[in-house]
Amino acid sequence: MSRFLILPKHFASINPWPWLSLSLFSTRSSSSRSKGKSFTVSYLVGTCGFSPERAVSVSKRFSFKTSERPDTVIAFFRNIGLSQTSLFRVLQSMPQLLVASPERSLQPKIDFFKSKGFSTSDICKTIVNNPLILIRSVQVQIAPAFDFFDDMFPSRDKLIKAIIRNSSILYDFKIYVEPNIKLLREAGVPISHVIRLIEYCPRQLKANPKRFKEVLQEIKEMKFDPFKFQFVVAIYVNVTVGKSSLARRKGIYRKWGWTDGNIFAAFRNHPWCLVISDDKIEAIMDYLVNELGYSASSISSNPWVLSMSLKRRIIPRGSVILVLQSKGLGRKLGLGTIFRCNEEIFLNKFIFRHEKEADDLLKLELGEKLLILGAN
Repeated sequence: MSRFLILPKHFASINPWPWLSLSLFSTRSSSSRSKGKSFTVSYLVGTCGFSPERAVSVSKRFSFKTSERPDTVIAFFRNIGLSQTSLFRVLQSMPQLLVASPERSLQPKIDFFKSKGFSTSDICKTIVNNPLILIRSVQVQIAPAFDFFDDMFPSRDKLIKAIIRNSSILYDFKIYVEPNIKLLREAGVPISHVIRLIEYCPRQLKANPKRFKEVLQEIKEMKFDPFKFQFVVAIYVNVTVGKSSLARRKGIYRKWGWTDGNIFAAFRNHPWCLVISDDKIEAIMDYLVNELGYSASSISSNPWVLSMSLKRRIIPRGSVILVLQSKGLGRKLGLGTIFRCNEEIFLNKFIFRHEKEADDLLKLELGEKLLILGAN
């Protein structure tokens, strides 16, 4: 057999230079693609609110020569109830949806969620929070995961709310979520705690199961009680925060005088103390130690204070306490007495009971924040 391509005789008779024809065809094809990209860029900028730079970048991944398909997709989203702002947010996140088939790709997800009790508003929120759900298979991923969670949750309403927050729990379920839930249950974590994790921290369940198992073992070795929710929080912290960040934050606490024992005890008491940003740790420790005079060990015994707002709670209340102490009206108080009570109790205990100073003290606190009586 000849190694060369034999062209049909009628083709050769029409054009004696077939390679020239192929070259022209390639040029035309390239020109057509260029026009398609140009139209795509114009459409993304003019109709979807993309910046020119973003539109050019997107057009390198896909393009369309007419507005027929993207117009149909936009009409589809508007018909299901997406506002213009929400629609543009979805398209900015996943512009490839503009070339999706509403009938074959998008509508099946809408129909599924409606069949499970999602309202129109619920569906719109789910899509806006995670447009990626629209390119996942209902039969292969979404439906099996939904059925699994439906058996676990105490009510369909709670499950719907969890999915609205983060529908990513409905895909890659067999690879990540189900194995990690199984590990939690085998460790003795109550189903109620697993549900709370799904509701508020679902991304941690999508960690690599091997890594998740390692973290689980570390938490066990730290003697966390799997029956307490702190066990789940500790897992969340270790999965979410990288090892380098954990080491760095521990170093900050050591700099302020915490021992390894202090850090360990604080983490067991309030695992969130290792999620707080470096800057916030530094700022709160500086104020509590250098302005209010608390010892590093007293703060490590009350690590919850590090999760509070420095500007909205710690400084306003601390300023009031400093004035009272300067007037001989206050003594050294525990962190919990000052910072853990709600606003109404704080006002009654530290401001209104001192009638002569009440106005000045109230103005002092108002100077730091907008005071809303009874707000926590």
